[in-house]
Amino acid sequence: DSDAALLPGFQSPSMPMGCSIMNVLMTNIVVANAFFPAGTQEALQEIATQKSTEYDCAISIAVFDGHKTITAVAGATDIKTAQPVTPADPFVWGSGTKPLTGVSILKLVEEGKLRLQDKVEPIVDPLLSKMRANSSSQNFSSLADLWGVASGGNVSNVTVEDLATMTLCTPDFDTARPYGELLKDPLRAQLYATPGVGYSPTELLSLPWVAGHWPTHLYGYSSTNFMLLGLILAAKSGAESWTDYKQGDVIPVGLRDGFQFGLTGAPKDFTRVHGYDRTSYNMPKNQTNNQDVWEVDGVFSGWSASDIVASPTSMARLYWEIYGPSPSIAASSAKVMAMPWGFYGFATFGLSERTGQYSSYGEAWGHLGATYGYDSIILYFPKLGFTMAIASNMENDHQTHPSDTACFAYNAVAGLFLGQKVQCEFKDDGYQGGGCYCDQFSPPVMLT
Repeated sequence: DSDAALLPGFQSPSMPMGCSIMNVLMTNIVVANAFFPAGTQEALQEIATQKSTEYDCAISIAVFDGHKTITAVAGATDIKTAQPVTPADPFVWGSGTKPLTGVSILKLVEEGKLRLQDKVEPIVDPLLSKMRANSSSQNFSSLADLWGVASGGNVSNVTVEDLATMTLCTPDFDTARPYGELLKDPLRAQLYATPGVGYSPTELLSLPWVAGHWPTHLYGYSSTNFMLLGLILAAKSGAESWTDYKQGDVIPVGLRDGFQFGLTGAPKDFTRVHGYDRTSYNMPKNQTNNQDVWEVDGVFSGWSASDIVASPTSMARLYWEIYGPSPSIAASSAKVMAMPWGFYGFATFGLSERTGQYSSYGEAWGHLGATYGYDSIILYFPKLGFTMAIASNMENDHQTHPSDTACFAYNAVAGLFLGQKVQCEFKDDGYQGGGCYCDQFSPPVMLT
C-alpha cells in the first residue's frame, strides 16, 4: 500500500500494539453509493428547530455526501436584533480547526518534506529565533527556553506525531477546568477584562502556566500541541513569522473562499453571528455568565488550534476532503486520520459514541469545536458516506448541545437511508460526555 509507505510506523494510540492501523481501517471504511433520500431536509429542519428552542441558541446544520449539500437552520444571529440565521452565515469553529492543521502536516509528509518521527525542536527553533529578533515582546527564542531540562522535562525528544496524536500533552494555554463545584478559568477572565486585546501564539506560549511547566502525564488533550504544529507548518513554508503562513492554501481552490482565519480581531470582524457564553466559569455558585463574546478578540486564541470561521456547508465539505473516500489534500488522511473508537487519534476525535448505534452504522469520527461563546461538532460517517457539521452560537458548561443535535440528526438521516425509524434519547453525562441512546438499526437487505 503506497499510503502505508508514506507513513511508516504510525500507530493510533487507541490501537493495541502490533495492530496495523492500515489493516484495521481498510475493514472499517465502507461507503454507500447513495444520495440523500427524500425527507432529509425536513427531518433536519425539525431537529434544528427543536434544539434551537431547547437550548435558546442558533443551530445550523449541513450534511454533504460528495455530491449534494442539505442544510437546516433555526434561531437568531443576535439575541437583541433577532435576525434569523441563514445557511450561509459563518460560525466560529474553535477546535474544529485541528483536522485542517493535521491534514496539512500529512501533506508535507507525502511531499517528502517532513516525517512524523521528526523531532520538533530543530524545525521550530530557527523560526522562533527569527521571530524574536523582530519582536521586542517575545521573550524566548527556542523551545528549550520554554521547556528545557529546568522545567522537569526534555522537549528535545518530542516528535511531530507526539503532538498530532496528543500522546504527549504539552501545557495547555486554555485554563478552563470543567470539574468541581466552582469552575475557574483565569484566561477567560483575562480575555473578558480586556476584550480588545488578542494573544499571539508566542504570547500564549509565554503565559506563566505554560512556560516552564512540563507535563506530568503523557496522553491527554492540549491545544498548545496544535499551535506547535502550526509553527512547524510555518517553518516548512519558509515563513519569517507565524503570521506569514497561509492556513487556507491547502484547501481545494473551489472551497477556499468559504474560509476565514482569525489571526487577529474578534468574531465581529468575520461574521454577524454573535456568540454567547453561558458557562458558570468564574461565577458565584448557581450563577452563569451571560457574556456576548462578539467583540472579544481573545475568542480566536490558539491560531492553528482554533481560528477557522466558516459556514457549516463549508466545514462539511472540508471534512469530506479530509476524511472521505477520495481525500484531496493528503491522500493518506482518510486512513491515518480515521478514528472509529477511542478518544483521540491523529488530529481526530473518535465520535462513534455520539451516534447511539453499536454496529458499523454507528462508526463516526471528526472533531468537537468549542471556544468562548461557540460550540460545534463535525462528523464523518463512513458506512453511509456523508459528513455532518453542526454549529451553535452558545457555550455552556457541558458543551453537549452539538452532540445532542448530532444524535438525533444522524439517526433521522440514517433512518431515511435504511427505511427504519428509531427512537433516541440523549443524556447529559457531564463535560462533553453526553450519551446518545437509540434503538439499533437492523441490517438492510440492500443499500442503494
